[in-house]
This record gives sequence, C-alpha cells and structure tokens, in this order.
Amino acid sequence: MSGTADDKTFFSVRCAVYTRQSVARDGGDPALASCKVQRAKCAEFIRSMAWRGWYAVPDRFDDEGASGATTKRPGLKKLLRQIEDGEVQRVIVYRLDRLTRKLADWAKLVDVFERHDVGLTVVHGAIDAEAGSLQRFQLNVLASFAEMERDMIAERLADARRARNARGERSSGRVPLGYASDPRTKQLVIVPDEARTVLWLFKAAASGKSPSEIALAANKRRLPNKSGKTGTWTPRTVLRILQNPVYVARRPDGTPAAHAGIMASEVAEKAASLIENRRSREPAKRTTKVHELKDPFLLRGILICDECEKTMTTAMGRGKVTARSAAKAARYYRCRTLGCGTGQVAAATVESIVDPKLRAHRSMFLPGVREKLRELHERWPLLWPGLRRRALEASFERIAWRARTSQVIVRLRPEAANDDSEGDEGTELGAADG
Repeated sequence: MSGTADDKTFFSVRCAVYTRQSVARDGGDPALASCKVQRAKCAEFIRSMAWRGWYAVPDRFDDEGASGATTKRPGLKKLLRQIEDGEVQRVIVYRLDRLTRKLADWAKLVDVFERHDVGLTVVHGAIDAEAGSLQRFQLNVLASFAEMERDMIAERLADARRARNARGERSSGRVPLGYASDPRTKQLVIVPDEARTVLWLFKAAASGKSPSEIALAANKRRLPNKSGKTGTWTPRTVLRILQNPVYVARRPDGTPAAHAGIMASEVAEKAASLIENRRSREPAKRTTKVHELKDPFLLRGILICDECEKTMTTAMGRGKVTARSAAKAARYYRCRTLGCGTGQVAAATVESIVDPKLRAHRSMFLPGVREKLRELHERWPLLWPGLRRRALEASFERIAWRARTSQVIVRLRPEAANDDSEGDEGTELGAADG
C-alpha cells in the first residue's frame, strides 16, 4: 500500500479524516465527544507525518449522530466514492469503532481499501493496517471488541427499557398533545394549555358528538394541534386522541403508567363506548363515488357477512381506491359490526371464488341455473368492472362470506333462473373451488 515507512522516495499522500459521533455518546474518552475533537486529533497526527508527505484533503467526512452498526452513512458513502475515484490514498480514524462496529462491515471495508490500494491508520495506538500481520490481527481483534461493545450497549439499553416499562415509565415515542417530555427524566408532564384542548375533545365525544362533528367544531374554534397549527383537525386525528390510553394514565398495553392522566377514566370510557356503539350501525353511504372503471373491488356494496347479515365494507392497505393502486395495495372486505367474529378477508380470496370464470363445478347447480351461469361466464371477459358488478347484482340475490368455513354462499334471484330452478337455491363455494 502507499506511504509505508519503507518508501525511499518522497511523495505526497492524500489523507482523508473520517469521524463519527454515536447516537448515544460513548463514555470515558473525551476524544469521542464530537467529530470536531476527533478531526483535530487526526489532523495533529497527519501533521506529525508530514515528513512522509502526508497531508489532509480539504473535504470532510463526518457522520454526526450516526450508528456504527451500519455502513449507510452519508460521510462514509462520500469517503468510499472518493476512494473509488482515486482521490484518497489513506484513511485516518481516531479509533476503529468510529469506522464500524460490525465484523461483516469491517471485512467489506478492508476489501475496498485493498482493491484500491488505500492505507488505513488508527490514531489511537498508531496502528497501520498494512504494517504487518500483527497489526492486521490487532485491527481484527479491535473490530471484534467494537461489535461486542455495541451488542453490550444494546443489551443494557434493552434492560433499562424493560425496567422503565415495569415501573410504568415512558421509554420512547412521540409526545402526545397535552404533554411535554421532562428534559431530565424524559417522562410525560402535563402542558395546561394543550390539556384544555384534550379535555374539550373528550367531553364533546362523551356528549354524543361524532368524530366528524368534533373535528369541524375544533376547526371553528381554531384549536391548535401539537405543532400549534389550527384548522387541521380531521375525524382520524380526533379518534387517535380519543383512543389513546395515555390520557387516563395508562401505557399502550393498558398497564398503569407513571405519569399523571388528563382525563377521568369515567369520561374516557363513556366516549369510547359511544364511539364503539356508533360503529355497530349500518355503514354510511359513500360521500365520494368511485368511478366504475377505476374501482378495484368487484363486490363493493353487494358482499354481506353471513354471520350478521350486514354489508361488508372495503379497505385498502395504502393509496387511493384506484385501478392502478389496486395492483400493489392489499385489499380487504371487512365486517365492522360490533361483536361479530368475521373480521376481514382478502379481497382476492373472495373474488376468486365468486368470479364466474372460475366456476368449474357448475354441475352442482340445477339445469336452469347452469345455463344462466354459462351465459354470464361467456360475457364476463367483455364487461367493464362496473358492468361485472351490475351483472352479479342482477344474477345473485345474495352473496355472503362465511368466515368460519372460508366459503362464499350465493343464491340466484328468482328471475335469473328458469322455471325448473327454484330460484332460492343456496350454494356454498369454498376457496378450494377456485
């Protein structure tokens, strides 16, 4: 490698100083307190090696608040790019654990250095990676200790987190509206102004108002959110607050918390009860109609729950309900009736059973029904999605999902069948039938 002590001719060596400050500062050595201190130590070392032609390149390769458990760091990526471009001949770090804390990453970095003939110097101990087998062994041992130290730190943090959880104390997470994080203990303390907003929201819910009505009233009152902005309340944000157990001095898992609550448990329980009872009603009509050509749900509005006889609603994992997003998003039919055990089912599962194209076992139907299904099967590829839904509505009086047996129960309309089929025939189609 370039710039070894055995060089007889004088030449310049471009040295890059890499520094990293941990997310949680390491204790003990003040040189690790900041990237600035590390850089100063490395720069001093480079000046001491000026007789060998070493000099520091002007670019900085610093990673403030970055973990050594990964190589996905901006400063390190920049350094590796310049190494590949041949702009760096030697890397200077104060300690090896500033470069990496994983043996696997250390092996990859060594490979990069060797392929591009780049030297590595660790200032703390003055170790050169290319000085000999003993020095390389030292670096490998240091890399092993760095990984072990990282694992021990992670274990201590996990133990401390479990201990805080056992005491009902906060470990991490967002600070909700109505609270602030104590600078010393990191526990939640009540913010009076924000707490008044939380109290108003809960009392409005306990009085019987819906989340939509509460959000509208909060925007009219210009109540600020956690960021201090007004006019941003939606039914979803209202529900998120009303369902957060932190306001009754509970942790997310329901166990008692160490912080003080804002709401009386009776008021919170009344608000929660009213919200749950409202959910048991018939699903509200859609305020925005989805275009027939863009609706990915074949059975929207016509699939019912066999358990409670309520219409199942549609839901998507992400994105808007469009034909384009449906190809990637997870789609579901859900029963939202309180106490019903049906839950949700993947839309693809139900639709593959109901789809007339997959009805290979039509012999289970009466002759008149088989003829109608054959006609529907022949027309199916020519129909737009909306027309397919209309065809199903015109042919079937009932399409229901039976969760306990994973079957679709269908019944044709009387007018859809011939005289020799009674019209009230119910047929069970299981997932295996598709």
